[in-house]
Amino acid sequence: MFDLIHRRNLTAETLTIETVQELCPAAFTDHASPELSERYGFVSSANAISILADHGFAPTRAIQKPVRKASELPFADHMLTFRPLTGYSDETETAPEIILYNSHNGKSALKLFAGMYRFICSNSLVAGDGFEAKMRHSRLTANGFSDMVSDQAQALPALLESIQRMRATQWGHDVARGFVLQAASLRWQADPNETDILCRDVFKGSYTTLHTLRDLDAATRYGDAGGDAWRTFNRVQEGLIRGGVRVRSYTDRNPYGKTRRARAVASLPETVRINRSLWDLAHAVA
Repeated sequence: MFDLIHRRNLTAETLTIETVQELCPAAFTDHASPELSERYGFVSSANAISILADHGFAPTRAIQKPVRKASELPFADHMLTFRPLTGYSDETETAPEIILYNSHNGKSALKLFAGMYRFICSNSLVAGDGFEAKMRHSRLTANGFSDMVSDQAQALPALLESIQRMRATQWGHDVARGFVLQAASLRWQADPNETDILCRDVFKGSYTTLHTLRDLDAATRYGDAGGDAWRTFNRVQEGLIRGGVRVRSYTDRNPYGKTRRARAVASLPETVRINRSLWDLAHAVA
C-alpha cells in the first residue's frame, strides 16, 4: 500500500536531494505535461526547493501521488515537507514545518501550508484555515513564490501559539465526545444500524460505529493520554489518517455488515483535506 506517513526519517532529519529525487521524481520534472496549453505557467518544484533552502528550510519528507500510466509519473501531484534549520529551538515533542503541494499536470495550484511534526508518533499535521497560501501556475513567478514562503514562515510562530493554547485547554467528556463524532464524519458516515431497526438498504462502504469512536479517542501510547484538546486532537488525527480503528463494512459478501479495521488513507489530496478540516474542527470546538 502507498504509505503517506513514513516516507521520511522518523526523527525528521534532513533528506538528501538524491533521496528526495528517488521518493518524489515528479519534483524534478523540468517541463509541464504536454497536454497543457501554453498559458500554463510551469513552476519547477526543484526550483521551489532551492528557494526554500534560501529561506533556511530543508526537506524532511517527499511523497507523490501514484499514477496508472508511466507517462503520467513526471507530472503527478506531489508533496514535500520542509523544516526550518534555524530560528526555532529544538522541540522535544513537535517541530514546525512548511508543506509544499504541487503538480505539473494542471490539476492543482501550487500550495504552501504551515504544519507541525510530532516526534512521539512520527506523524505530521497540516494546519487549516489561515495557514495556507496558493497561487495558480498561470500567475506564479519566482518572486511570488519567495513571498509565499516568507508569509508561511511568519505564520509558524502563530501556529506554535495555537498549539500551546490547545495544550492548555481541557475538554470535558461531552465536548471530547462531540469532537470525536464530528471528526469521524470527515471520513465515514454514521452506521444507520447503530440507531435504527436493521436496515437492509445501506450503501456499500464503511461506516462509523461506537467502536470507531472509542478507537479514535483511545491512547495507544503513554504520551497521548490526557484530556486536553491537543492530545485529543492528535489521537483522533492518527486514527483517521493511519487507520486501524474499527468500522462497519457493507459489501456484496456481507450485506448486513462486518466489523473490520480501517485502512490508512492512501490518497494524497484526501490526506491534506482530512488534516486541514480536522484542524479547523478542533479550533471550532475549542
